[in-house]
Amino acid sequence: MRNPPIMAALVVLAGCRLGESIATAPPDADQLDPATDGGDDDGDAGPCEPGRDGDGDGVADCDELGDGDPVTDPAVFNGLIATIGERPEVTGSCDALDDRAEMSDRFDPSVAEMPVIAGWEFDTAADSYDDPSYGFDPPWPTAQSGRFSVRFHGELALAAGTHCFAVDIGATGTDIINGRNGCGQVWVDAGASPDAPLAETGFGAASTDAATGCVAIDADGSYAVDLVFWYFNIFEQARFAVRHCAGAGCTPDAPITAAQVQARP
Repeated sequence: MRNPPIMAALVVLAGCRLGESIATAPPDADQLDPATDGGDDDGDAGPCEPGRDGDGDGVADCDELGDGDPVTDPAVFNGLIATIGERPEVTGSCDALDDRAEMSDRFDPSVAEMPVIAGWEFDTAADSYDDPSYGFDPPWPTAQSGRFSVRFHGELALAAGTHCFAVDIGATGTDIINGRNGCGQVWVDAGASPDAPLAETGFGAASTDAATGCVAIDADGSYAVDLVFWYFNIFEQARFAVRHCAGAGCTPDAPITAAQVQARP
């Protein structure tokens, strides 16, 4: 389990990786001073340049310094790292993603990878992930057409207490038809079973109830999170939605926003 304070040492995400090419880092991102720049307005942050977005996440440095939120930071990209992995073969069963090691292997090596501020929620008939209907921001410059997989990875700020997550790909059962021959998962690196998906839905999922899962967070902190979409049946709508709530017995109803997550490896 990762449980460092949210105001950890600041890092700069070095742009995006597509195939073997390495994209350029955000302009002047390396000039941000971790000793003076911070995500909260506690009086020790240095001056900022109006209009400058050093980490390239679409939010101006001055806004991130002055919003009082320790998660938003001028030196850390707010969003998630999107990784395109293997194309599912034979079926889209969740059995291909049984544990964290197997899930990770499906995305290593990657087909393409980049930090995004949006893209982890879609409902589209398009079967090419560079289609605007997927909502990736920034968009993929190119894409494979047909079945694909995508993993969104980063760190999510969670307060101590119970947190629940739900994932939806449109499945109404766990068989190949009602499970839509696909899989959606939420992984949180906390709790009693960090090596198993916290929430899972689709073909081969443990049950329909498994689409919602809760975890007890021991202390305020930033925890690794993975949102996984495993898409095989291109004749089905490509749907992916994740919801979150805090509190014992709560019903997940809030989307995860870019301001809540940091694109850390």
